[in-house]
Amino acid sequence: MDFSSLEGFHTKWRDILVIGKTIERGSMKYHVVGMTLSDEARLYVIEPCPEAESLSGKVVQNQRQILKELERHGHGYLDCRGFSLGNEHMKVQGGTGTPLTPDNHGMTQLFFDMMDAGWTIPGWLKEVDWDNLMLITLDVANVEKLPAFTPDMPMTITHRPSPDRHVVEKTVTLNVGKSRSFRFTDEHGDEVQCHINNVTLIDAWKSAEEDLSRFDSSGDTSDKRSVCEPVCAGKPESGGSGKAEQLSPEHLERFKELGHDALEQNCPKGMCYVGVEYECSKDLNLVFYSKQYLDSQPQTHEGSSHFLMMRLRPDAETGTHGLPLKGCVIQTPVPPDTSEIPAELFMYYEKTGEWTEMVS
Repeated sequence: MDFSSLEGFHTKWRDILVIGKTIERGSMKYHVVGMTLSDEARLYVIEPCPEAESLSGKVVQNQRQILKELERHGHGYLDCRGFSLGNEHMKVQGGTGTPLTPDNHGMTQLFFDMMDAGWTIPGWLKEVDWDNLMLITLDVANVEKLPAFTPDMPMTITHRPSPDRHVVEKTVTLNVGKSRSFRFTDEHGDEVQCHINNVTLIDAWKSAEEDLSRFDSSGDTSDKRSVCEPVCAGKPESGGSGKAEQLSPEHLERFKELGHDALEQNCPKGMCYVGVEYECSKDLNLVFYSKQYLDSQPQTHEGSSHFLMMRLRPDAETGTHGLPLKGCVIQTPVPPDTSEIPAELFMYYEKTGEWTEMVS
């Protein structure tokens, strides 16, 4: 570290506004700290970091337990579309999520400045380890002056449509090249009919390398059967859309490097992933996992850890039962001669509309 780093950490605000409201949703607590205005306006929210909380306990958890713990956290605030303080409405145009770390001097300065402006840290937050928290920073559009605000004024937050996920844990044995049907009961008590049209083995290396080699600044991958997205594992650091047209040639090259690194870490050459094409009597997106994966413990990698998220796009729009045909990739490496996969319909995603919450 040198003195030039201090210039990057040091920020002088044109204005600062303390909000200091805690939101309780289920068993989770979130805290709206306040707003700052310099070149642009920003809103700050402290929220739980589910990955850190799930992995920091003394008892080693398997993947099933971790996924179920993530389900408990529900929606965070990176999906915020806008908010109102009193009668003044503000639009959110983007945001980032950053883990709370004591060596982030800019973050520490923000909290000190908020305290100088009158922010009182709530008692419950004082007892939470920073390792289990993250700071959501939301960029607010077209703000020349921060609004007037008093603690008794209402605050409403509007969230973008974001699918709800529900855990099912239904055992389903998948056979390569074969179809099957089954039923499960959804969150609303409705019986849902599911038809698996086909189960295939995907050469993950071949598919990913073809996709990544064709990936250009247009981001057009609509002609491909599978789309691979390299994503850094661990705590999220950005709430950006990740669209390729926003990437420079240098970032695109880094994008490809991440994909290659992810394959080396997660799928040895010669192994395959499992593709599942299915129809569903309700408009749900199903997520299948192998039982082997669900019962395993997280692997640790030396250096940076990455994973490659694959989406399967079926060739046809409708399946043999006349319902929308969708796809899911089980990203547990299996030998190319695999014929049967013990699996689970672990969860499903259900579309939701825009929703608003009142913060008292």
